[in-house]
Order: sequence, then structure tokens, then C-alpha cells
Amino acid sequence: MNLIYLAESENFPDESIKRLETKAQVVTDLSGIDKSNVTVAFVRLSKYIGPEFHLEFPSLKYVVSPTTGVNHIDMRYFSEHGIRVITLRGHYAFLDNIHATAEHTLAIVLALFRQVPQAYNSVSNGQWNRYPFKGRELHGKSVLVLGYGRVGSQVAFLYESFGCKVSAHDLHDSKIPLKYKCDFSDALSQCDLLSIHVDLSDSNYGLVSESIINAMKESAVVVNTSRGELIDQKALLNALMDKRIAAAAIDVLHDEPEPINEMVRESIKVCGPRLLITPHISGFTEESLPKVENFVTSLLLEELD
Repeated sequence: MNLIYLAESENFPDESIKRLETKAQVVTDLSGIDKSNVTVAFVRLSKYIGPEFHLEFPSLKYVVSPTTGVNHIDMRYFSEHGIRVITLRGHYAFLDNIHATAEHTLAIVLALFRQVPQAYNSVSNGQWNRYPFKGRELHGKSVLVLGYGRVGSQVAFLYESFGCKVSAHDLHDSKIPLKYKCDFSDALSQCDLLSIHVDLSDSNYGLVSESIINAMKESAVVVNTSRGELIDQKALLNALMDKRIAAAAIDVLHDEPEPINEMVRESIKVCGPRLLITPHISGFTEESLPKVENFVTSLLLEELD
């Protein structure tokens, strides 16, 4: 009997479960289950999926993940073993209607600029004192959007709606509207905020290098809601702790799903409100999650048909 395993079943759409059950039995609990019968596994981001996962499920034919990034999946291994990996990557027409990551980008920038977490914690502790929490405004800030794809174009629009002066840089310069085009080196040295929206690939690990970080002014802020490995994380955290840049708001780190190492802990302690980290929740909303999981379910069913 073929089985479809939902490895992270919380809030998985009932509609998709019913559709999957027309093809095979769907399981969410492996207790008493012969794992050799699992041929399809739906995963999110809670663990790295590679050879050990395959050993656990030796009959695996499909891995399905409702993500655009795939650094949590050993793509080369599964390709070499004839296992099809289905993700959102490349499905641009569908993804154009998903706005969660762009909105979270602005949310963490605003929370950082206005010290929202710290102010909330102060009130939660019974205090009513606004003086420690004088913030900064987005209006008038120079924003350099690195990566002008789906999310990059969405955040450029949002930054502009806040009155920011937006410029953009992308490997494919023809995608960028004329009003956003810039000389990258000049824009980098002058920007108040570097907002990173690049798909991670084998060729761009550490794209935001130590030299790029050092080229920014001391009052600049780095924002990343793409993938942690796009940034030289050690260089970024050192620059923050040394106050060579002002602040960072990030939703992603190296080595997810277990990214909290000693340097991250030390940076949080040293930087305080200048470093805001959220646990990769930019795409995790009540609206987006059922959309993307229904969509990858449809992609799987097309393959099975």
C-alpha cells in the first residue's frame, strides 16, 4: 500500500488532504506504520531533508515542499536517486499573488526602526515610559533593493509607498524599471537600508560579502527575508557588534533549522535592539500557507496523473 506522509501536518488544508486521499492513504502519525510504504512526503522547514530521510523512507518517490528556497533539501542527492522534488520554485504566475514575504519585510523594518518589541516588553512589565524608545522614520530613507524578482518588486513598491527613495540592483538589469536603476557601488555606499531579496543558488552563497558590508555607511541597516546563506553571517554580526553598521532585521540565518549558535547568541546580547531576528516566518501566514500547500498538492496530483 502506497502512503503519503505529511511530515508537518499542522494547519495542512483539509481540501488538499481530501484530494490526496483519492490517490493513496494519507498519514500524519508514523506510529505502527511501515515506513517502507511511504512514497510521497510533504515537508516544510523543520528539518534538513537528505540521505538520512531517504533511509527512513526507502520507497520514496516524491518530496513535496511549499517553498521557493530549497536549501533545506539535498537536491543533488534526490536527483541522483531518481526522487522527484516538487516546490514552488519557478512558478512565477502563481507566486505573483503571494505577498506574505514582502509584507513581513516591511513589518520587521518598521519594528526595528520603532523598537516595537522593546516597547511592548516594557509595557508588559508594567512600565509606561516612552523615552527609551525614540524611533526612526522610513520616510525619506534611501533603500537599495538587492534582487528585483517577485519579492524585490513587491517590497520596492511598499518602500516607495512609505516615501523611501528606492534603487534596485539585479543580475538581470533589464528587469529593473528605469526609475530604480543605479550604479550598485554608489547606491550601496549611500543607502540607509539594504534590503535583500535574492533566490539562493550554488553560485551566490555569501553574495553579501564582508567587502559589501564594509562599503556601507555606519548608519546603514541590513534586511534579509530571503535565505541566511546569501550573507557572510560572521561578517554581518561582527560589523553589528563593532557598530560598523547600525542595525539588522533578519528572518533567516545560516544552518536552519538549528541556526542558533554561540555567535548568534552573543550578537543578540551585544546588539540589543539593533538586531531583530524572527524565526523564518515571512511566508508563514494564515492566507499564504493554504494557498501554497494547495498549489503544490495540485502539482503532485498532476505528476501522479
